[in-house]
Amino acid sequence: MYHPFSVTETLSIAWHILKKNVATIAVYTIVSFIIVGGAGFVIYNLINDEVLTSIGVVLLLIGVSFLFLGFIKLVFQLIDKEFYDFGFGDIVPKIKMLGSYLLLLVIVSTLAVFMNNALQYLGDGIIQSILGLGIFMFIQFFFLFYFPICACFIVDDQSGPFESVAQSFKLIKGNFFKYFLLFLLIEAMVVIGTITRIGMIFVIPFVNILLVVAYRKLVYSHMDVDDDITETV
Repeated sequence: MYHPFSVTETLSIAWHILKKNVATIAVYTIVSFIIVGGAGFVIYNLINDEVLTSIGVVLLLIGVSFLFLGFIKLVFQLIDKEFYDFGFGDIVPKIKMLGSYLLLLVIVSTLAVFMNNALQYLGDGIIQSILGLGIFMFIQFFFLFYFPICACFIVDDQSGPFESVAQSFKLIKGNFFKYFLLFLLIEAMVVIGTITRIGMIFVIPFVNILLVVAYRKLVYSHMDVDDDITETV
């Protein structure tokens, strides 16, 4: 049957997926933290050459993006494993996915830098301050609000960077306030998780599971078809 998007149901399903697959998710999360932490330590503490450090930072960004997309693929597989089994190869991001995600990340980041630099020509004053605050809030809002849904489209639908943005705006339309409430809950979780570093080991995977489930729920809310997540959880 048709199921409208529900914040409460999304939270419940995400929690169920985490509990049911805690071992798999924990292993992936811990291994990812070790890889990123180890690479970051080497880059910032053991490499003294600026060129090599810059190359290392770029490679680290690619690695983090690869692991993030891999986790999203893993969550999709865990949601759908009621219907079929999956192997390691099914959670490895494709080159196209990684390229689309990185291109979108670079484009948005470049626009943010360009707009901030353009503000410097206005000189100091209240107009610059207001515009600067507005740009900062817009960029942050896009990264935290729309960007995760873009990533889901890139993984699930193999969308391109621009296509994923258009799809995200269309998907959230009609459920903006419900998704905004979920967004506020996620922000609260992140704040609580940052109190202790160990807390982030739990918060980061759960938040990403929550976003993938929200994406799936939003997709089904736009379709007059069975909501597989609701029916099988």
